[in-house]
Order: sequence, then C-alpha cells, then structure tokens
Amino acid sequence: MSDWLAAPPESGVAAGFRLLCVGTTEPDWIGLTLQLDAIGCHDPRFRWVSTPSETMTLLRQENFDCIIIECVQSIDGGKDRDDDNAWDAIALLQAIRASGCDDPLILLSRRPDDGLVVDACRFQCELLVSSALWSSRALVNVMQRTIGQALTARENHQHAVANHRRLVRERDEAGHLLRQQRDIISELEVLAHGVSADSDCNRRQSVVCGAESSDEDSEAIPEQRTHSIAVPDEVRTYYYELLRTYVIMGSGNLGAEIGQLARILAEFKLSPRDTLSLHLERVEHVVKGLGNRSTRHVMARADLLALELIIHLGECYQQAASAEPVGS
Repeated sequence: MSDWLAAPPESGVAAGFRLLCVGTTEPDWIGLTLQLDAIGCHDPRFRWVSTPSETMTLLRQENFDCIIIECVQSIDGGKDRDDDNAWDAIALLQAIRASGCDDPLILLSRRPDDGLVVDACRFQCELLVSSALWSSRALVNVMQRTIGQALTARENHQHAVANHRRLVRERDEAGHLLRQQRDIISELEVLAHGVSADSDCNRRQSVVCGAESSDEDSEAIPEQRTHSIAVPDEVRTYYYELLRTYVIMGSGNLGAEIGQLARILAEFKLSPRDTLSLHLERVEHVVKGLGNRSTRHVMARADLLALELIIHLGECYQQAASAEPVGS
C-alpha cells in the first residue's frame, strides 16, 4: 500500500512520497523538493530514467506513488531530430497501462497538442502543458489532483466489487430460502399423499381386485396434484404483476387486489400448499427480473404477500364452508 494513502486530506501527499520521472532531461529536484515541502511532504524519494525500457524495468521492481512522463517536441510540432520521446511517451503510456499499473500518471508537454489530450483521456492520466516543464509551479498541484482522482477511482472500484459480492451473496441466500420453502411443500405433499395412500389401502383390503386397485392408486395422486395446481396463464401473469408491485411499492392499497386473487384461487380449489407452490414459482421469476434490486428486500416483501394471501384464501374457504347447507 502506498504511503500517500495515510496523508492528510488537505495535501494528499505523505512523507516519503515516491515519484518516478521519465524524460530526456533530469528534473530540477531542488524546485520539486521545495514545492512538496510547502504542502507538508517531507523526505520525498525521486527516481529518474531516460528511456522506456528503463522505465518498464524499474516498474517491475518498485512501486511509485506518481509517474511523470515528459513529451519532448520540436518547434515545428514534430519530433526532435535526435529524440523519439514525442512518440515514445504515448507508447510507454500504453505499455504501462497494459502491464496492469494503475498508478497516478501525468504527461508533461511544452505545447498544447490535441493528440496528447485524446491519449491522456484514453489512458486515464493528467496532461500538464507548461513551457517550464519540470520547473512548472503547477506540477505539484497537478500531482495532488491526479493522486486524489486515483484514490477515488480505487475506492469506487472497491465499493463496486463489494456491492457485486453482496448481491451475489444475497442471491445465493434467496436461492437457499426458496429451496427450503420448496422442501417444506414437498414434505407436506408426502405427508398428505401418505395419509391418502393409507386410507386407500384400507379401502382396497375389502375389495377382491387388489391388482386393479393398485394401478388406479398409482395414477390417482398425479391426477389430483395436476388438477389442484392447474390455473390459467392469465392468473399466473396477474400474480406475477401483483407480486412485482408489492415488492416495489409495498402493501399500500393492494388489499383489494390480494383479496380478489385469493377468491380466484379459491374458485380453482387451490389448497394453501398449492398456493404457496404457485407463489414460489412467481417469486423465482421476480428475483430474476428485478436486476440489481436487493434480493433480501424482494424475499422479505414476497413472504409478506404470501402470508397475506394465505390469510385471504383461508377466509374465502371459511366463508364458503359457512354458506353450505348443514345437511349437505
């Protein structure tokens, strides 16, 4: 971890600041030292190299808090006759970023150049245009801004990674909860069908055709299950939209809609167990369709809807039972 991470917020540059300078001319270390000392950065550590190969070799061996690359240009806007740094600066910049180095980086140019601006934006670095080059009074200020931006970018990346991990963990938790609820339904089905099978077995003991009764019994349970959860696609779509609205807005004024859905399910003779099975099926679609919304929030709201719906469904069956004639 770089030492400047512990620097005071007002300066952004801590003691022992490590600076790598790349250029054909050696910087004015006295001027840089005085400027850094003025902002509270004492005992800085400077390194200077004059070629791209030396730069890459040094970066493989050491870490720096900031890198400055000098772009040397001639009077007519081309390259100096005996110097290739006007082109090598961009190639070196590309090589540094391609190697995975995300350290704060500054391009130092004597004159404005639109191409340098484009490359600086492409490789996420600062561009300082000054005729004074290494002696520029703005150099330290640009370093402070570059370091601050790099620190902010790293923090944003860490937050993004942490948020992605949280979402993945919540989705795993949601999947685990859905599996647990489906296991509950499966256990209830086993218990209910076991009781039904026992009663059918007692009945078949008084019947001579045991083999035929066994064949009928093996087909009775699947038919009953298929009939109990058979609802039109319109009902499933309505349940899905109601669940999405409930998850996003909360219960609000959805009591009438929930009561209407319960009456529809009661007309199809859905038991509470089958209603919960339909609910879990719709919840799985909602979890997949809400994107980055908190899955824990979705599950909490969905459980509330299931509870409210089961209550309405029970009231529907209770009203239907009380309305039946006593002798029927």
